[in-house]
Amino acid sequence: METALSEGWQKWIIENKLIKVPDPTLIEVMVKNGIDRQIAIQAINKIDSDSSFQSESNYYQQLKKLESILEVNRKLAELSPKLGTIERRSRIDREEFLEKYYSTNTPLIITDMMGDWQAMSSWCPEFIKENYGNCLVQVQTNRNSDPNYEINTETHKKTIELREYVDMVVNGGDTNDYYMVANNGNLDREDFKGLLNDIQMFPEFIDPLKSKQRVFFWFGPAGTITPLHHDTMNIFMAHIYGRKRWRLISPAYTPLVYNNIGVFSEIDLENPDDEKYPLFKDVRVIETVLEPGEVIFVPVGWWHQVKGLDVTIALSFINFIFPNDYKYQNPNIKSSPNQKSTSSQEKNISIKTVNEEAKITSKPLTNEIVETTDAAYLVDEIYKDEVLIISFGFVSWDTPAKFDFYGRTKKLANLANKLINRILVRDVSNLWYHQGIPGLGSNVDEVAESLKELIKQISPSQVITIGQSMGAYAAIMFGQLIGADKIIAFGTLSFLDSNKAREIGDRRWLSVMESLEANLPDVCYFDLLELCQKSEYSPDIQIFYGQKSDGDTLGEVNLDDFHANRMNALSNCTLHPYKDSNHAIVKYLIDNQQIDSVLLEAIFDIKLESSNQRNTALLPEAWQVWLADNLSKGVLTHQLIDILHQHGFADMNIIATLAEIRN
Repeated sequence: METALSEGWQKWIIENKLIKVPDPTLIEVMVKNGIDRQIAIQAINKIDSDSSFQSESNYYQQLKKLESILEVNRKLAELSPKLGTIERRSRIDREEFLEKYYSTNTPLIITDMMGDWQAMSSWCPEFIKENYGNCLVQVQTNRNSDPNYEINTETHKKTIELREYVDMVVNGGDTNDYYMVANNGNLDREDFKGLLNDIQMFPEFIDPLKSKQRVFFWFGPAGTITPLHHDTMNIFMAHIYGRKRWRLISPAYTPLVYNNIGVFSEIDLENPDDEKYPLFKDVRVIETVLEPGEVIFVPVGWWHQVKGLDVTIALSFINFIFPNDYKYQNPNIKSSPNQKSTSSQEKNISIKTVNEEAKITSKPLTNEIVETTDAAYLVDEIYKDEVLIISFGFVSWDTPAKFDFYGRTKKLANLANKLINRILVRDVSNLWYHQGIPGLGSNVDEVAESLKELIKQISPSQVITIGQSMGAYAAIMFGQLIGADKIIAFGTLSFLDSNKAREIGDRRWLSVMESLEANLPDVCYFDLLELCQKSEYSPDIQIFYGQKSDGDTLGEVNLDDFHANRMNALSNCTLHPYKDSNHAIVKYLIDNQQIDSVLLEAIFDIKLESSNQRNTALLPEAWQVWLADNLSKGVLTHQLIDILHQHGFADMNIIATLAEIRN
């Protein structure tokens, strides 16, 4: 007879009470399994009186209500004779598209909108190789060895020359083992800009002025599979070369598709397993083949799995002229709190936040955790009397905001030979941290108080806040509120005021400012200069910014320069201008091999030689000889690039040396 209730039984009670199994039934099952009746009764009563369970029960009932509404929508949709098909139209005007498809979340295929594209007659693997073969691209490799290759995408990335990838695609036959990474900004690079001259960007639907990081280039072999997932924005996918089979599922079936991590499903439509995933048998899947010259509109939230039937080239667009920015709550069941970690490095600390007594498990983070977690904040490492860096994520228009400076500060710790504590924070609503952070507080002041409690538990030697763009605004705002020792801001604004923004020609975040002004938060700090001037704290504020105007700004005022100089009214503020950078100052510093030296000096006061001093245009002579020798022996370029990366050489130097050798 068991006299103490295990954690497994406690979890079992909670799960069954949530689905309204009567208490007497639970007690009888437990007694039949050897548990003392009195122990069973006490355990059930304890859970009934637990406030956290009551809260969880309320949320669960709300969830079931939403699921029942989705079920009604599914049953109504299944009455339609058009179920299982996607309408195909030769052309469509803006008003009809918005009314019948975009606003109703209805997919569509448009068949005759690309006839005037030069790309339709010229783009093919040979064309790509001949005109862009020297460009370096990121490729996912060894995908067949990992069933979660999309989730673990960072571990599969390699940098190779595009000509080598073209040869792999053309000669490799049907395969899903490698694929070019599409979401890496290739079309924003100067060496790929020529591709955009070969297309017309659907002016009825797409805004060409907002193409930066919103138009993506897809190129892969026959057999490539993009696993079942949904996107967090509406998408146009224009097929230029080859055919792809698309399978789509309405968002109304979401409770049945086993969404486990972020936007991904556990279901593989190539090999469905009805025994393992019994709910999925009731899902209606729409299947279609997209031919060259056709465009598919995939509405936000629609699940889709795509397979290349041929070698394929395509472009996707998310820069619609219509609103295309949505909030999403994604699960991360893989790292559920109910799963125990066996890591010997795991450390538990209790944190009293303003909302609740939270048990935070702090163990060394990995790229996979940072990329896939649904958490709004993470704590990485607990080293007493060492530096604590609190990083704030920036705006991400195509997905919920991401964590920032994780990998960069990991590298920084190695370069400086120092231990670093980290707190990673992001605003998944992209509202400039003014609507609270789940788990930390519902407004700015509550979040600041929770961060102070975390800082007390970690007991660092100093606290540094850091961020870029929206994250820079948060770094200054929270840095002042928590009394940070140092604030490092890249490309920050100094206010959130739509009228002031219009006065200086700043259109970049008007919609966010107007939204905040229309729905005024409980607590708001819309003027950083005013906040800093009134604060009792006087941290060391370092602002890094570009002086080169962005393309989507009006007038003569350089916006980042304006905001930085406005903050320079503070005696504790130091400005670091870069005349050749625009708002994307961090990217500029990375591209020019300066980011490490900037962070080392700003955080640890460690000075390195400048990038120009440390790196010549070409690799050192001995490495040039080594590279030329191995190329002559037929060693694959990407293998040589991997070795050079391991020795710390940058892409810009490798590219220059490869060009010199080939000339």
